[in-house]
Amino acid sequence: TASAGPLASSFGLPRDLLLGLEFVNGRGDVVRGGGKVVKNVAGFDLSRLLTGSWGTLGVITEVTLRLYALPKADRTFAVALKGSKKEVASLVRAIVMSPLTPFALQLLNPPVVRALDIGEHPVCLIRLGGNEAAVDVQLRALSSLADSKEVDTAVWDGLRNLENGAECVIRISGLPASFREVSAAMLSDEYPWISEYIDPVRGVLRLVLRAPDDAAASEESVLGIDPARRPDEHVVFEKLPGESWDGIPSAVSDSLSQGVKKAYDPHNILNPGILGD
Repeated sequence: TASAGPLASSFGLPRDLLLGLEFVNGRGDVVRGGGKVVKNVAGFDLSRLLTGSWGTLGVITEVTLRLYALPKADRTFAVALKGSKKEVASLVRAIVMSPLTPFALQLLNPPVVRALDIGEHPVCLIRLGGNEAAVDVQLRALSSLADSKEVDTAVWDGLRNLENGAECVIRISGLPASFREVSAAMLSDEYPWISEYIDPVRGVLRLVLRAPDDAAASEESVLGIDPARRPDEHVVFEKLPGESWDGIPSAVSDSLSQGVKKAYDPHNILNPGILGD
């Protein structure tokens, strides 16, 4: 799905880390793309074609990835985002625009914070890593901007696990500057069944939707959340109930995409309908 977690802002997206792959297309052919080393320029870039294709062009059977060494120090800190929307936006802007180079930085709304048991207010979660000296320097810089408390690094596993059992997972991306400006409005507690976490560095908002306690709340009221709360955006539905995919606009409506799909899966047997085709 080309999805990525909080570390993407520091280490890159799936397309940046994928060196090569093997897959089986809809004809039953075994195809290899890319290679096993960083410098590889031969042939078409099939690896990136397959990344984000939702399994509609082939079944991936092997991948070669760029790896990084584990850091000597890996610490996570939480900054409570209290005050008015203007104050929160100002603090977020100051942290993002500072010389800090965190491994990950996420803004969490109250439902996420409560699920992770790290407070009640919206939180800016910051992961600092590297050698001990580098982390100490960044921690001093962070302390000059805001009060923070250290939390267990396992909180990142908890953040990932929030999507387990969710009915819908939606990824919304836009200009990072726009996300920083409206982040305070996004971090509301208006819909307690919606977990929102924002990467203001990349300009990505993830919505994790569960069935609301109030049965009268319709799917339209959940997916039609006040549009003024979000900037101009690109929306990707990563997870939906099976019957809901029929209502998603086609992602392969142009002739080029249709031609690629037909070349790799002429009988339309690989995830048919998942992209609205």
